[in-house]
Amino acid sequence: MTDFRALFVAADQTLDIDALQSLAEGWAEVAETVPPISCTDVYTGLATPAHFQRRIHEVSVEDPGSGPHALAVIHLPEPQGGRSHCWTLLALLGDTVQAELKGTGATAMYQDFSVHVLLPLSAFSLGRLLNCKIAVESLGEGVLSPARVKFLPFSVDAGASGSRNSHPESM
Repeated sequence: MTDFRALFVAADQTLDIDALQSLAEGWAEVAETVPPISCTDVYTGLATPAHFQRRIHEVSVEDPGSGPHALAVIHLPEPQGGRSHCWTLLALLGDTVQAELKGTGATAMYQDFSVHVLLPLSAFSLGRLLNCKIAVESLGEGVLSPARVKFLPFSVDAGASGSRNSHPESM
């Protein structure tokens, strides 16, 4: 608030405290409904690597009653000439992944021409993951086809209760 006051003083304008308070309250309300910028990749809107790793850690120390989780990787074909995919395709990829995995409790990240997904291990989530792969393959006139889904071993250290492993088969 002090910075805003200084701005108004520097601009030689009268400070309207009510308007300033409304601005601050509106900004705070909206900021609570969107994911933090530091957790979101600017190209895809998916999780950053740091946020994805943090989610893996959080799941690994959660209550064992939360159920098993799986780590899946959707490997995409690399673009011609060793370049990266264009930003519009990456934005569309992120929107598609978020839409297809909505309601599963999954966290997804794009890195190295792959979409990495941490998701609860259930028939519903696995079905949505398969739908996600199919939807991704249809983007950009098929430039992301064929995609391959692989599952990675995921063990959860549950302290005294030991560890459990999730090893679903590749699709």
